Amino acid sequence: MNKNIRAKMAYKYLVCAIILAGAAACDKEGFNYSNEVETSGTEYIVTDTITMNASTVYLDSVPTSNQGVVLVGTTVDPYFGTISSSSYFKLKAVTTSTNIADEAVYDSLVLMIHPKTTYYGDTTKPQHFVVYKVTDYIEKNFGTSYYYSGMSFATDPTPVGSIQIAHIRPTLDSVYDIKIDDAIGKDLFNRVYNKLPSVTNQDQFTEWFPGLCIKPGANSQVINSLRADDSLSLRLYYHVSGNTYDWKSVDFPMYDASSQFNHVDFTRPSGSPLAGLTPNSDLSTNKVLAENANNVTYVQPLTNVVTRIDFPYLKQFNQTAKFWKIMRATLTVKPVRATYLYPFELPAKLTLVSLNAGNSVTDSITNPSTGAVQTGNLVTDYVYNTGTEYTYDITNYVINQIGATDATTRGLGLMTPGSTGLSNFDRLVLGGPNHNVNPIEFKIYYLLYK
Repeated sequence: MNKNIRAKMAYKYLVCAIILAGAAACDKEGFNYSNEVETSGTEYIVTDTITMNASTVYLDSVPTSNQGVVLVGTTVDPYFGTISSSSYFKLKAVTTSTNIADEAVYDSLVLMIHPKTTYYGDTTKPQHFVVYKVTDYIEKNFGTSYYYSGMSFATDPTPVGSIQIAHIRPTLDSVYDIKIDDAIGKDLFNRVYNKLPSVTNQDQFTEWFPGLCIKPGANSQVINSLRADDSLSLRLYYHVSGNTYDWKSVDFPMYDASSQFNHVDFTRPSGSPLAGLTPNSDLSTNKVLAENANNVTYVQPLTNVVTRIDFPYLKQFNQTAKFWKIMRATLTVKPVRATYLYPFELPAKLTLVSLNAGNSVTDSITNPSTGAVQTGNLVTDYVYNTGTEYTYDITNYVINQIGATDATTRGLGLMTPGSTGLSNFDRLVLGGPNHNVNPIEFKIYYLLYK
């Protein structure tokens, strides 16, 4: 009888244990990103079939002021067209302590320019700079903090100076003097000699002499970069007569770096898909899909174009299974081979950012491990040009976008870094998702609970 009682009790305990185990199984939660996941009962999967839409989008406003560089010249790019750049800047007044002796005689007036090491185009081609006096007051638009690439100010129709250079060697520390009209030089000389407020008071000087603009001349065939600091200076030469000539000079250096800016003009190649991108259009629709542009996209911020990538069905990744966890996501973009032959080079850095529906940058995509802004870690394939690529870890971006609302949904933008991309003409032609040689690659690595 005792044996029967013990058997019945054991049976009851066994039934309870089974019920509890079943209840625990029913209450099991999906993966939490802080959980430790065991490999038993899971499958590690890589998918690269998620739909991507790649396009070239138009940026309506590109700030070019306070970049520390004067960009002047014209070049022809087979992919981006005929591009020209001019630069506007103000000059600094002299101080009241500037003295010119009674015996002084005016000699000349020159604009001194110092080349930097960056350029756009073939540096063996000739350069032609033309200098104009600005007649409008150089000022920002109301409510803005910058001058933009599309802005310009009126100048005298007749240039006040010019120079033609066989070719500028950007690696050399050189200086070029552009001879300025003597009528301006003599006027400046007399005003400085007489200590007139129009040259000793900054506001009055700027009102009388708003600034200068350097434009490319008809023979310009390359865009050069020049220093935009106090080395960019209008220098007045004179001498004091006596037993020997005593040579003197007075400088009017560039003033207010925040008001120096570069104006950019461009005409796209005939038949180019970029020709359909125009200013003053709806930014959310002012784009060209890669599939309508020979499966390529373009990047050149100074001519208003960057690449945008969207994942329209990424939110449906939630339907993959009941329990899953993303471990890693990567994006690899590849420049189209033969688009970066001399004199055109690939930028060393390509920044990945998030874009809203209006193509405004909302954030930079940082490395999940270090928090640093990602710039692609460029790898160059010098042999076949098929392995040249920029790669990004977009794990956090993917996780956030899977759960994003319409208001927080973001696309990805590829552009050259702000520290360089707005101070030179870095450019890329990238393969789209369906490019047959250099396609964009998007991969998600995830754990799937069986």
